[in-house]
Amino acid sequence: MVMETMQIRLTRGLVEAIKKLVNRGIYPNSSECVRDAVRRLITGSGGKIQVSEDVKDIQEKVLKEVKEQLQKPTGTVDFYPEDMATRSKVFNSLRKTANRFGFNEVEAPAFEDIELVTKKSGEEIKKQIFILEQKGDEEFCLRAELTPSIARMFVGKQKEIPKPVKWFGLSRMWRYERPQAGRLREFYQLSIELFGCDKPDADAEVINLAINCLTDLGLSEEDFFVKINNRKLLQGLLLKLVKEEQLEDILRIIDKSKKLTPEEFEKELKVLKIDPKEVKKILRCKTLKDVEELKLNKLAKEGFEELKSIIPLLNKKFVKFDISVARGLAYYTGTVFEIFDKEEKFRAITGGGRYDNLVELYGGAPTPATGFAMGYATLSLLLKEKDLVPKPDVGVDYFVVIIGDEVKDKALDIIKKLRKKYSVDYDLSGRNIKNQLDYANAVNAKKVIFIGENEIKSGMLTVKDMKTGKQSKVSVDIL
Repeated sequence: MVMETMQIRLTRGLVEAIKKLVNRGIYPNSSECVRDAVRRLITGSGGKIQVSEDVKDIQEKVLKEVKEQLQKPTGTVDFYPEDMATRSKVFNSLRKTANRFGFNEVEAPAFEDIELVTKKSGEEIKKQIFILEQKGDEEFCLRAELTPSIARMFVGKQKEIPKPVKWFGLSRMWRYERPQAGRLREFYQLSIELFGCDKPDADAEVINLAINCLTDLGLSEEDFFVKINNRKLLQGLLLKLVKEEQLEDILRIIDKSKKLTPEEFEKELKVLKIDPKEVKKILRCKTLKDVEELKLNKLAKEGFEELKSIIPLLNKKFVKFDISVARGLAYYTGTVFEIFDKEEKFRAITGGGRYDNLVELYGGAPTPATGFAMGYATLSLLLKEKDLVPKPDVGVDYFVVIIGDEVKDKALDIIKKLRKKYSVDYDLSGRNIKNQLDYANAVNAKKVIFIGENEIKSGMLTVKDMKTGKQSKVSVDIL
């Protein structure tokens, strides 16, 4: 069993209160009082010692202090060096894939004017975002996605940049919701946006990019698939059953239908006074051929033709038509898609589609647009499930073991030169050779360079490969 040490800070008042408990013989020492609080926090039990109410009050105060220090904010993740190294490898892969498709990276402020967000998602979005304390007339919120920010940026330069514009962002977002697997309050997301092209090639471009983002990380058609649909097709079919003002309500029900029992699904439809049998008839369509057998109005035909022109441009190994995909957000206007793991064990890894009205909504000239968002939280769950998480590499190229203070200045000069090309570390604590080697091994240094009087005189350094244990002599100049 590995024992770990943890530092816990207590207020001066609590330290004095704990001393009183020790003096009364309730605890043998202050440390045991704190350990008892930690035990109660972890196990959820009342601790080892039965005590009176006044003592319990002090215990609860200690527990509160401990709890506040042990827990990070709900729905967030701490990234330690190994986690950062893994995340960096995944992010670098996503960036390279986006660059290969001709997309350039942009960045926007972490907070935006709240009107930017409500214009796209409505007033109800305020319940799902972090709103900053208002100072003066301005009202800001932390961004919950990048699409509004990137669309705002596009509007700002719309007249001067060539179209289509292919931008992406890969950054941190915040959303106030109940944390669960793949859903966090602070999260990282890849946001792909393509402005200025209404052709099916643009829709296919972003979907193929999403597929390649995943295959470049080692995933295959055995691991994930793309569900594709068209909002015009689905809306056109539904308008035969409902009035236009009911459309968004029924689309939301259909969009979450996989999470509902058949009874719950029927109940929600009946609340809207919609015949479940007619809706199920539409949802039974599993292929475009099935759709052709339905009576299509003008809007449905338009969506159907758009899908027919896009699907041949996609990698068929990954793509599946699914008429229930609606993408709950009202601003989608055409083809929509979602990417799931093959077993649909997790939340959607990716979701996106066409949103041709957003730029105009933000005061720009009417501009067709399409894109998607890919969440790191769910993606990392799938990579872990498939044993494809990139191995972290946090070890330095060289760790320099300095043998004797008399060569320290020369050793530091060599370290300075090495750092122009390699990552190099050395002992800062004045430890002996054995402890320096132990530390080099603990921090996963790839190689160790020994520098002592003999090495300085001869100009030949002893280099040890920490993986193989092999040692060799290398000229200072060559190294």
